[in-house]
Amino acid sequence: MQESEDAILEKTFFQESVSKFKTNRTIQITSILIALILISIPAYSMFSKSNIAEDEYQRELQYFVDYADYGYISWELQTDLQLNDDEVFTLLLTNEDFPEEAKEVNIVSLVIMISVSDNSDDNEETTGPGCAIDPGEDAFDSVSASISVPNDESEIIEIESTTSIYFMLLDEPEFDTYPFITGHTVKEIEEMYEAGDEIIGEYNFEFTGNVESGDSTFQCDRQDPNVTIGYSIELEWVEVNIVEWNGGSLF
Repeated sequence: MQESEDAILEKTFFQESVSKFKTNRTIQITSILIALILISIPAYSMFSKSNIAEDEYQRELQYFVDYADYGYISWELQTDLQLNDDEVFTLLLTNEDFPEEAKEVNIVSLVIMISVSDNSDDNEETTGPGCAIDPGEDAFDSVSASISVPNDESEIIEIESTTSIYFMLLDEPEFDTYPFITGHTVKEIEEMYEAGDEIIGEYNFEFTGNVESGDSTFQCDRQDPNVTIGYSIELEWVEVNIVEWNGGSLF
């Protein structure tokens, strides 16, 4: 008798629960969400394990960087900029001014070559009858250059002839085991050799003319109106391959 009553109660409870589920929208939505969560947990777990296993083993291997290719892209060129004494010429650029081809490659450094073209036997003017006998000698002109790039590297230099200044833009990674690299995946190493925020910002170039006239002689005056300079700005790009070391020679 008791078992029969229990069965009736259980059946009634089940029917009531089903009825509530069919009529209660909140219960339906909650049940669906719980089911989706329960289904997604093992699926996400399998996906995560698959991703981890895919390249995690690479951390145990040794790699080296192969600079597969590199080149230079001309950015700015000026061959005959004339400056008076203490005259300042400023060239302000940003990464948005990069040539189009530079936006398609991995820019890692900047090189600027500066030349003073009339620092000897230059354009000094001589006046007076004594110049035919003793015109005197030219004085060396020069240019002061102040250069800064986005990664806070800067240089101030005085130039009398020709010089090149190199700025490393990429924050080049350092490894305790260099030239071998371990403890990282290939993708992580590749990202370390790709310039990012380091190249974004202002590139400031400032040139100041330092004009010098040679000493005048007897009845011969010397004057120098200006100094002529040239500059060439280039961007260097590189392409790297991350190669697994198999124990052989690197060279």
